[in-house]
Amino acid sequence: MIIAFWSVGPGKGPSSKTIKNTDVYVVADASVFIWGKKPEGELITVPAVEKELKDLRSKSMLHIFEARVESPSPSALKKAREAAKETGDNVTLSPADLDVLAKALDYEAILATDDYAMQNVALHLGLKIEPIGQPKIKRKLKHIQRCHGCGKAIEGEACPDCGTPARKKKRCKI
Repeated sequence: MIIAFWSVGPGKGPSSKTIKNTDVYVVADASVFIWGKKPEGELITVPAVEKELKDLRSKSMLHIFEARVESPSPSALKKAREAAKETGDNVTLSPADLDVLAKALDYEAILATDDYAMQNVALHLGLKIEPIGQPKIKRKLKHIQRCHGCGKAIEGEACPDCGTPARKKKRCKI
């Protein structure tokens, strides 16, 4: 939705126009409030992020930025968990991170975060990313387990072929 505001002088046509796009939603993790950098658009976060903000400055930024605090839908949360499991980022993401990802899915919104694991899952979900203070990840990654002994990709804690313990390794996913 585009809203236009016109300023009209006496006996004249429009003298200035300001356009505000209210369809841009940005779902923020704690880094937005910690860094104090407000992205363009309507800012939304989740209750878990609000609880993560410990110092007065970052708590104040939440209110100064007029961020809405909403819980994600159960269906979006399920999709976020599945995507995190698929990429292998589920072991590093907190429940608050998953809530933020799910809320971004609810709105099909831009995700504002510096967390690389969150950015990776967001890319796999087709979400746009806006980094706050760190560079954006350059490509999607998928964490896979690889056997030290024979090099096969495996699931579980040990290789079923040779019994060697598995290790996690990042691989580019095209």
